[in-house]
Amino acid sequence: MLFRSHLSVKYSMPPWLVELWAEEYGLEITAKLLRELLAVHPVSLRFSTCLTKQERQEALERMKARGMRLSQSPFLPWIYLAEGAENLGNLPEFAQGLCTVQDVGSALAVEAARIREGDFVVDVCAAPGGKSILAGERAGGGRVLARDLTEEKRALVQENIRRMGALNIETEVFDGTCTDTGLLGKADVVLLDVPCSGLGVAGKKRDIKYRVKKQDLEELMALQRRILRASVGYVKPGGTLLYSTCTIHRGENQEMVRFLVRELGFEPLPLGEVLPEAVLARGRLLEEDLCRAGLASGQGLTEEEKSACLQLLPGYMEADGFFMARLRRKDC
Repeated sequence: MLFRSHLSVKYSMPPWLVELWAEEYGLEITAKLLRELLAVHPVSLRFSTCLTKQERQEALERMKARGMRLSQSPFLPWIYLAEGAENLGNLPEFAQGLCTVQDVGSALAVEAARIREGDFVVDVCAAPGGKSILAGERAGGGRVLARDLTEEKRALVQENIRRMGALNIETEVFDGTCTDTGLLGKADVVLLDVPCSGLGVAGKKRDIKYRVKKQDLEELMALQRRILRASVGYVKPGGTLLYSTCTIHRGENQEMVRFLVRELGFEPLPLGEVLPEAVLARGRLLEEDLCRAGLASGQGLTEEEKSACLQLLPGYMEADGFFMARLRRKDC
C-alpha cells in the first residue's frame, strides 16, 4: 500500500487510478505505465495510403529539410512519430492532405477490420474522422458513413475529410444510442470506437486524470452497452465489427467483448490473422509480464475471446493506450 501511495505522489496520479491499474496490471507494469504517461510524446502522423512510397518519401524529405525529426512506426510503415511538428496548420503536407494526425492504435484498428475494396463501412462514433478516412482509403470504390452525436463533431469530421480529399465518405449527425432501422444488416464493417474514460491518452491529455472520477466508469460502461445494443445490428450476417477504445480499463474493454459475444450474438475473430507481427510480439511481451505477476489481461474470457483482443499499453508499444477487438456477426 505504501508503494502504491509512493507511485501516486511520484507520478502525480490520483490514488484511485494507481489502485485500479495495480489491480489489473500489477505494480511493476503500473510503474512502467506511469513513467511512460509522464514522458513527452511526439505527434503521430499518418500518411495517406493512396500515396506511392516515392511520394511519401519525397514528402518526408521536405519535412525533414524544415527541421522536423521523423521516425517510422515499427508497426505500420506509413505512420511516423514527428518532433518539431507543433504548428501543423502551417505544414504544407498537412494542408495538402498528404498526412493527418492519427495514433498507430487507431490506424491498427482499421487495419484489423480488414476492409475490402467496395465495402460499405459504418463508423458510429466517428469524430475526429481518422478511422473513417482510413476506412475510405481501404474501401476504394465502396463507401463510408461517418456519424457522431453533434453538429460540431460532424463538422470536425467533415473538415478532415475535405483536407484529405476523401470522396467516398458521407457524414451525418446521429445519436449512437438510437437504432437506425434503415441500416440494419447493411454494413460489411462497423467501426465502434465508443465514448470511454480516455485513460490511454492521459500522457497527451494531462487533464484526463483529474476529470475522470472512479464513479464515472460505471456510467461509461452503461453508455457503451447502450451504444452496442443500438448499433451492432448494422453489421450484415458474416460481417465484421471492430470494437475499440482509447482506454486501458478492463471494464470498458474485455468486459464489453464478453457482452458482445455472450449477449449480442457475435463470435470472436483472431487478431493474429490481420495485425503485423511486430505489434503482436509486443502484446505477447505484455502477456508474459502479466503472467509473471500472476495476472492475465483476459480474465473472464475464453481463449477464443482473448485471441480477438489486443491491449496496447504505453511502456510496451510506441502508441497511446488503446484497445481493440475483432468480431463477426454470425450467419443467420
